[in-house]
Amino acid sequence: MRISAIVFSLFCLTNVCIGAMTKAIESVHPRIAQRGSTVEVTISGVSLDDPKEIIFYRPGIRATGLKVSETPPRRRHVMHGGYIAESIVCQFEISPDCPAGEHAFRLRTSDELTCIATFHVTPFPVVDENEQERNSNDGMDTAVEVTPNVSVRGRLNNGARGDVDMYKMPVKSGQRLAVEVACARIADTHYGDSEFDTAVRVLDESGRELAANDDNSLLIQDPIVSLKVPRDGYVFVEVARSIFVPSDRPYCVHISDTPRPLAAFPPGGQSGQVEKIRLIGDALGDVEKQIHIRDLDGTFDYFSDSPTPIPLRSSPYPNVMENPTARVTDVEVLPIAINGIIDTGEESDSYRVHVRKGDRWHVRVYSTTLGSPIDPRLRIRPIDEDGEPGKPEVDLDDVTLEERDVYGTNYRSRSGLPDTLDPSVVWEPKQDGDYLIELHDSSGSGGPTGIYRIEIESPRTLFQTVLKSTTFDWTESMRVTGLAVPQGNRWTVNVNMPQGQCDTIQGDFEVIARGLPDGMKLIVPPMPKGKIPGVWPMQLVADADAEPAGAVITLDAIPSDPNEIVESRSVQQVPFINHSGGDAWNTVRVDSYITAVVDPAPFSIELFKPSVPLVRGGELALPVKIHRQPGFEGAIEFGAVWSPPGLAIQPPQTIQPGETEGFLRVSATNGAQLTTWPLVAIASTVRDDIDPYLGVGHTRVSSEFIGLTVADRYVELAASPESVRRGERKSFVWNVKHKNTFDGEARVRLLGLPKGVNVIDPMPTLNKQSKEVRFQIEATDEALLGSATGLACEVILEAEGQEIVQRTGNGVLRIDPGQG
Repeated sequence: MRISAIVFSLFCLTNVCIGAMTKAIESVHPRIAQRGSTVEVTISGVSLDDPKEIIFYRPGIRATGLKVSETPPRRRHVMHGGYIAESIVCQFEISPDCPAGEHAFRLRTSDELTCIATFHVTPFPVVDENEQERNSNDGMDTAVEVTPNVSVRGRLNNGARGDVDMYKMPVKSGQRLAVEVACARIADTHYGDSEFDTAVRVLDESGRELAANDDNSLLIQDPIVSLKVPRDGYVFVEVARSIFVPSDRPYCVHISDTPRPLAAFPPGGQSGQVEKIRLIGDALGDVEKQIHIRDLDGTFDYFSDSPTPIPLRSSPYPNVMENPTARVTDVEVLPIAINGIIDTGEESDSYRVHVRKGDRWHVRVYSTTLGSPIDPRLRIRPIDEDGEPGKPEVDLDDVTLEERDVYGTNYRSRSGLPDTLDPSVVWEPKQDGDYLIELHDSSGSGGPTGIYRIEIESPRTLFQTVLKSTTFDWTESMRVTGLAVPQGNRWTVNVNMPQGQCDTIQGDFEVIARGLPDGMKLIVPPMPKGKIPGVWPMQLVADADAEPAGAVITLDAIPSDPNEIVESRSVQQVPFINHSGGDAWNTVRVDSYITAVVDPAPFSIELFKPSVPLVRGGELALPVKIHRQPGFEGAIEFGAVWSPPGLAIQPPQTIQPGETEGFLRVSATNGAQLTTWPLVAIASTVRDDIDPYLGVGHTRVSSEFIGLTVADRYVELAASPESVRRGERKSFVWNVKHKNTFDGEARVRLLGLPKGVNVIDPMPTLNKQSKEVRFQIEATDEALLGSATGLACEVILEAEGQEIVQRTGNGVLRIDPGQG
């Protein structure tokens, strides 16, 4: 296979037309339950027939009693013609101190790990809507009576007219009533649209609207209201879709008399400290609380008494507050965390800092990501000798996800998360002196909850690993991110290591896995010196006697220099509710990975190291051997998980039932780096009943790493421009330049001749003494006139029993009319 053919085949592989796609877990029901309770949960999808264990990413829930459901699931079609085929049931035992909110998990079966799934926890008792007949509780006269504080699990059905669910509750004059709907946030659907966009209204007994909400800056599509009840009696909560969409979707509406703030100020504090924070936006007024800021840096959830949190920031540096009575607030020292509020649409806040030329400061705004309604714009301007601001050195509005260190699945329009609205920049002042840091609201949406935070610090040295699901429709594929390892075998995945705006490790370092199951180890081939590659293969190996079990792990960098301070992060983001042409309405983010030892695979794969290097412009066929366990004769698909830069690897090939051998063909470009790369082969079972694209229902293993050395080409061939007339025979001479010594003779083929021009046998050969190669060519009367460019030579030789194919040269041949 030629290099161009390999590249084309790889292109076709990455743009494959996908058939029916089904995730291992397509449905989790119910979607939410109260902490301190035990609830029976049904999990549906495919390839769930031997459940062993559910592993949660964080503590608080324990799954017990896993078994296959005695009642087959209702056949329900999902993405691109896929369908749900199997169900399991279990009990989720939710601890009394379980954190409220989203809990991500994976299911380990006897031989697989499933895709990520979620379950939600509420602090309130849970009741079900129990709508017995369609549209039977759409009006005030048929409303379902509930009492606060409660979480109601309901469904908006797929009838011919829009479903409206009405709830009735007794209230007292002056009491608070908080209503929050979770629909997009609790979705377990991986393909959908605006059927998740809900709206809520609160009505009095006469039907007069007391409060209403559709979208908001804190919960985005999920509505939220907080009101002070005007009189004793009953109020009615109406849950509906914003627009009519005939689909059946679950939701949960939290109805309570607990405080429901919409923002916090300051929106963060110093790590490990207790900060006085004002909670803003509740119907009965703002309140101040002493809040413990978590020790770990970053964004964290503060729930208070609400079922939905307020996001807060934790950073190592003290707070400085905007001085609302001053035109400019002085900031005396950096690093610092600046906090302010844009109260009106026209407001602009300014802060004076003193810096030195050449300093490097990472300046990050946190506003939209914390639920603020404003769209911040950041300007940094020097102050001249007259005290006037000069030309901005930084003028920044929206940024990319990568500039916010948000990695994982890309979204169709490169957005989909509010993080992109918050500016972030590494700023290097161009002069010593004072600067103005200005914060504007480009949307004009300022108000009481228009909070922001500007964290200014020296760029951190950050090692980030990302499991990135780059698959069709951006759904998670265990084929590329799964970490299930059969006993006595191994599995390899590509790990992304993006740099973002942070600094990277300067010296050598080791990657270690923390939290691995007993009997499992991590193998990371040495990385290129002086640069962290964007993608690198890493391999998990399970001992033959390792007990099947799952575990939550992180990948950390340990620098060889003990004085180098490195922060490690493990990241995976999975968008739910994808839809054609738009962004994900819900994204699950986790800061760790789940791996598992599973039952033995019925085969293993071996990749043999070549006895000769792969030369630039050349190709090698590396032998592959499948070692089958007795009784296993199935077909095996094999290929490569990672292609080093400058190398191309053939698309996956199939070893037929009962057979054991194949070849992995690898080619190198003319500019491939002269070095030794790690290479690994992967193999998978083949199934006709489940589409292999998402990787469900397949057993996968990989070979050990081998070292593949890229060397300079053996020869270079070059030819001066040549011409030939129709009906003429003549020699086409190519000069030979030797680069590496070889023994014996090499065959040479001329490639790229136009129609009507042929090479006359015998084909020429060359050896280590050859100075030139002569092709005898003939142009027929049908030869196309004009210049043919891009002619090349293919050199085929043998070294140490290995056939080597090398392509070289770039010739030009002009075809002229015949004489007379």
